[in-house]
Amino acid sequence: MRPLPVKIFSENVIRTAGNQDLVNGLVMFLAVCAILYYGQQILIPIVLAILLSLLLTPCVRALQKIRVPKSAAIVSVVLIAFALLFTMTAVLATSLTNLAGDLPQYESNLREKARSLKFATSGGDTIEKAANVLKDLQTELQQPQQSLTSFTSSKPILVEIREPNFGPLDPVISAVAILIHPLTQLGIVILMVVLILFNREDLRSRLVRLAGTGDIHRTTIALDEAGERLSSLFITQLLINGLTGAFIGSALAVIGIPGAILWGVLTAVMRFVPYVGVFMSAVFPVIIAAAIGEGWTLALMAAGIILLVEITVGQVLEPLFFGKMTGLSTFAIVASAAFWATLWGPIGLILATPLTVGLLVIGRNIESLKFFDVLLGSEAVLTPDHVFYQRLLASDPIEAAEQADIFLKENRLDDFLDEVAVPALMLANYDHIRGVLSSERLTVIANSFSETLDEIWSDAESAAPAEASVLLITAHGPLNFAATLSFSALLKTRGVKHRMLPEDVIAPGKSPEIDMANVGFVCLCYLTAPSEAKHNYVLRRISPLVKDARVISVAWSGSADSVQVQSPANAVSLLPAANTKAEGKDTADSASAAASPA
Repeated sequence: MRPLPVKIFSENVIRTAGNQDLVNGLVMFLAVCAILYYGQQILIPIVLAILLSLLLTPCVRALQKIRVPKSAAIVSVVLIAFALLFTMTAVLATSLTNLAGDLPQYESNLREKARSLKFATSGGDTIEKAANVLKDLQTELQQPQQSLTSFTSSKPILVEIREPNFGPLDPVISAVAILIHPLTQLGIVILMVVLILFNREDLRSRLVRLAGTGDIHRTTIALDEAGERLSSLFITQLLINGLTGAFIGSALAVIGIPGAILWGVLTAVMRFVPYVGVFMSAVFPVIIAAAIGEGWTLALMAAGIILLVEITVGQVLEPLFFGKMTGLSTFAIVASAAFWATLWGPIGLILATPLTVGLLVIGRNIESLKFFDVLLGSEAVLTPDHVFYQRLLASDPIEAAEQADIFLKENRLDDFLDEVAVPALMLANYDHIRGVLSSERLTVIANSFSETLDEIWSDAESAAPAEASVLLITAHGPLNFAATLSFSALLKTRGVKHRMLPEDVIAPGKSPEIDMANVGFVCLCYLTAPSEAKHNYVLRRISPLVKDARVISVAWSGSADSVQVQSPANAVSLLPAANTKAEGKDTADSASAAASPA
């Protein structure tokens, strides 16, 4: 039998970095954060332009497929997209203006509800006091400032009153001064979107050249994966968020909430913020509902509608349409939202997921940035045997059994032994050979392994010791004991009745009395096949104890299915079945002829 395949992640072995490497890494991270923070006026329009170009590229390609020239397709798509954006902005501005004009008439109703809350809270009239403090502060700020010298000087202060001299263009200049920055940013975004769409192929070639032409295949895969994944993600998320916002806005309009269009668009935009965005957007319509309603019914209805829609979309539609499209773990989504919000504010919250997906794709295709894939990805980074071994190292048999249960949902018990349990023991043996795992630690691992198997095979049929014709003896060492437990578990799955002697029963210096009644076979179990000299020594030691029983040496790794050492699968075929006594005797006779004498 070939050695069991054991994957060793040698490239991920933790090494102690020098102080200079640590300092260099920290300086580089701080430099990147500083560039992102202080360069946000330049970087945000570029990122927005790239995302919008990814969103509009499928539309341009669709027009090109129906024989529309490239220039006409790009110009028409950009004009339509930004015309829709400007129209929506105008509608929102109108809705916001109307809502602001209606708010004063809702103030008294909202104050009455605030007063009613003090009877249900322990704070008494805290809300009223806070409102009075804010009102007094507003009054103080509106009064002209008086200098301290006015109280100490008796001389009158000369005051000259002049009428303000407004020019005819002053309102226009003030409006332009306010809007010039966002309009400039918007113009840059529009221009860059058009340029990216016109020069898409040239930009792709330049990125390939920057990445190096030595591995064009990997670079092409990375670019295609990043473009397709980000485009699909952004389009799908935009459609789902838009439909969700439209439904919530329509529902709020039906129950009579003012500014329903505004709240629907706000919900659609805030849903780009993971997990908490929709609840942040729900605060305003619920407050408005409380302000215009006689009681709390309207506010509860608004909150219930938003909550029900969000649960339906978040738990049903998004898993159905998104699936594993992002490839990000839950922790990565939350952490990226906090990181980009700290650097770029509210716009960072909206761009957090697309930017993090881009980093994930880069990490999967660039070896030096592989840590992005490990930190941000949702796929398992450890194989089941490594996870199982890690739990054994941590002396956590409960979670090890939970990992085994996850594996056993789609696999058989003997598959678990071959693919998870024994490879985990091989990993422990590898660490012991390297000198990083002491013998005492091996004993702890073997005990945790025993508890885990007891948990997994708790419902398995136990063999009656009095009727068992197979006796298991473990070779010296805790890992060999764990290997014997694995072979015992394998025999249980095959229905072979057996009993197992305690650990180290044949250790040097011991002369145990072994009950050999009804025992026809003795299995000497190893994790890895021993050397011929060591194996012969153990056979000579147990020969007086087993009397006339036949000895079968079993090793999980390193055996060659020879007469001397058998693989577990071959050894099981040599042992008696558990159906009837006659079958057991016949099988025993055939196995006796095949097994080597002690």
